[in-house]
Amino acid sequence: MLGTAALAALLPAQSQAQAQAQDQAPAELIMFSQGRYKGHNYSVAGASQSMRIPFTVKSVQIPEGQAWELCSGNTFSGCKEFTKSDPSTVINVRSVRPIAPRITTVAPTVGAIVTGPNPSLRGMASEYFVAPDDRGSRIEVTPGTNEAMSTRARDFCRTRGWRNSAYARLQTIDGRTFLADVLCADAN
Repeated sequence: MLGTAALAALLPAQSQAQAQAQDQAPAELIMFSQGRYKGHNYSVAGASQSMRIPFTVKSVQIPEGQAWELCSGNTFSGCKEFTKSDPSTVINVRSVRPIAPRITTVAPTVGAIVTGPNPSLRGMASEYFVAPDDRGSRIEVTPGTNEAMSTRARDFCRTRGWRNSAYARLQTIDGRTFLADVLCADAN
């Protein structure tokens, strides 16, 4: 009888903990084998390479407010950007990654705080550039895709003596897209 009472006391606490865990779970990309979100599905919560999905993806469910790249290459090549769910597509997916939202505005204090030619914050193993430039001009990214951004950021970092770009964002100003928030480092 005591065992039953103890079990009954634990059940509400357990279901409450499960509900909290579900509320905090990261939203996942879900790919389906048929259109209109039907058929077999394959879920992914973060970047993944060399995937072996057992079907051609024919619809994609993207969590609200997120964007993802679905790529036909094993290492994020041949990518297509999805900013919302698509009930009808055809793509062989081998790698996927979430995309950080683009920066569309500039805080008025940025220019006042960060001054000088191509200012940066340099540490022992990396260097951070808020608004990278090349000989006084911002680095434009055309087309404004994440793949082009990664290439331009890597090239920028190499001209500054670093091996790689560990992080970069795109900033859109008056319809033009520029590199922003670039972190250069020697490690991959």
